[in-house]
Amino acid sequence: MNKGMFSGWRDVFLFTLRQATGKKFRSVTIGLALVMLAAGLAVSTIMAFVQKREDGRRSPIERVYVVDNSELEVLYLEGFAERYGETFPSVSFLEAAQPVEELAVTLGEQEPESIILEIGRTSEGYLLTAVLPYGTEIGKEDAENLCEAFGSVMEQSKLLSSGISMEKLVLAMSSVQTSQLDAGEEERSLGEQLMSMLAPMAIIFFMYFMTLMYGMSVGNAVSVEKCSKLMEMMLTLTRPYGLIFGKVLAMTATAIGQILLWIGTLVGGFFLGHGIAKAVIYPDYHNILLEIFSLLKGQVGSTAFTPGAMALAVFAICLSFLFYCMLAGLIASFASKAEELGQVMSFYQLAMIAGFFGSYMLPLQEKDWINTILRIVPLTSAYMLPGDILVGNVTVLEGLLLVALLMAFTAVLVVFTGRIYRDQLFYRGKSLKERLRRKEKEA
Repeated sequence: MNKGMFSGWRDVFLFTLRQATGKKFRSVTIGLALVMLAAGLAVSTIMAFVQKREDGRRSPIERVYVVDNSELEVLYLEGFAERYGETFPSVSFLEAAQPVEELAVTLGEQEPESIILEIGRTSEGYLLTAVLPYGTEIGKEDAENLCEAFGSVMEQSKLLSSGISMEKLVLAMSSVQTSQLDAGEEERSLGEQLMSMLAPMAIIFFMYFMTLMYGMSVGNAVSVEKCSKLMEMMLTLTRPYGLIFGKVLAMTATAIGQILLWIGTLVGGFFLGHGIAKAVIYPDYHNILLEIFSLLKGQVGSTAFTPGAMALAVFAICLSFLFYCMLAGLIASFASKAEELGQVMSFYQLAMIAGFFGSYMLPLQEKDWINTILRIVPLTSAYMLPGDILVGNVTVLEGLLLVALLMAFTAVLVVFTGRIYRDQLFYRGKSLKERLRRKEKEA
């Protein structure tokens, strides 16, 4: 590659960067950054208010007097605290020594936060009745919730009374989980499976959003000056290769910087809201999103979400976006005037959609050879590779090789785009076939 063919690209880069980051761009960028900051703050603070409200709905019942006429040999009250301790944090169970009617009068005068549970036998089984004392502060809804929760304790108590040991009872009531494992393959936890699937999907959608949002901007930046006096002046200072490379690189850097600012303000707002929520709104607030992420992250493999994997994934995202921006520049080069840009860029949209659906749908077949091909083909690799690196679906060595391959494809695309752009500038009005034929004759 001739070094002089890209001469002047830095000047074009800086010029295009100043053009792209004008007053309107800065206003939109800062405005949306403030919106992202507010959204991040709102997520944490709203969750804190909701959690505070839900915790405020905890049952006011403090003491439950149990009148047991069921003749059950075992009444497993410990199981209630294990399963419903959060809903009924202050409940203690006491054995009643008085008749129900007499106890209802006594508790209404002395313990308004208490309730009576009467367990009886019928011909059809057991009957659980909640008795509200006179003048109690406990509502009917709280009594119904207590009966419903205590019903599960009764089910456990019946099994224990029949002679089943606690170990067998726990085993019998545990859920059944399923998994699939090919011979010679290491078994993966549910969290690892979820993370290895969700994170790449999220990055694929993120890449699709970026290529869709900024592809037309890149195309417009490439074609808008082709027929202007400014282009003639710029060509006196640089070569067509440097011109197209500098313009596309500037638009790519602008887009990446804008997206990083928005993501940074969103994440910053989220953590700022988290701190405000714990300090001001609700000291006992626990962030569900952080807990879920921590749980899933703790179950993934040792190669996932490491500093090296995250750094390589970020680099792969930037490289992938540069590839699609260069592709947009290549296709936009065929537009001889601004009016043709929309028609020409439809081919870019087709390529972008093909890459998106290929990287999103085909991996669902769960065939290793399909994923290998998709990671090599640049249209799909640009979408898949960052997520696969991040969650450890590929090893570090494989990730480096695939990134190097994508870099090679991008470099080839840069040279090819520069050549097409040069031909379009100097040979307007002739077909591509005619231009190539002329080049062969000249050679």
